Amino acid sequence: MSHPTAQQTDRPRGFSLVELLIALACIAVLVGWAWPNYQQLLQRSQRAQARTALLQAAHWLERAASANGSYPAAAEVPASVLQTEGLRYQLSVTSSTQSFNLTATPIGPQMGDACGSFTLTHTGTRGVLNASLSVAQCWGR
Repeated sequence: MSHPTAQQTDRPRGFSLVELLIALACIAVLVGWAWPNYQQLLQRSQRAQARTALLQAAHWLERAASANGSYPAAAEVPASVLQTEGLRYQLSVTSSTQSFNLTATPIGPQMGDACGSFTLTHTGTRGVLNASLSVAQCWGR
């Protein structure tokens, strides 16, 4: 029967400092690569939510116009129509009896987005303000 020698029992267990530093460097490189992609994904998600919120507000305004014969004044639009929890856009409306214009303006971390502000009119015309991308690129993605 063999017994462990003193040399075998004194062997350290675990990671060396160099191995730990290499692992941390690999993690840092992966995070550095993934973080911008994650931020872009969040911005795309927020853009989609803003477009949805604009379309829902437009539907509400159309239903109100169908029921009353004219679009409601901006002051008569309930705040719940223009607010979506967690949305990084501020929705606003300007309206007259015959038309309306909805705008979703980015706030907070969304302010650096290339699509800027989204607009939607009573005719269904979609637009962007202060954007470095085209209307088709911003409304289509």
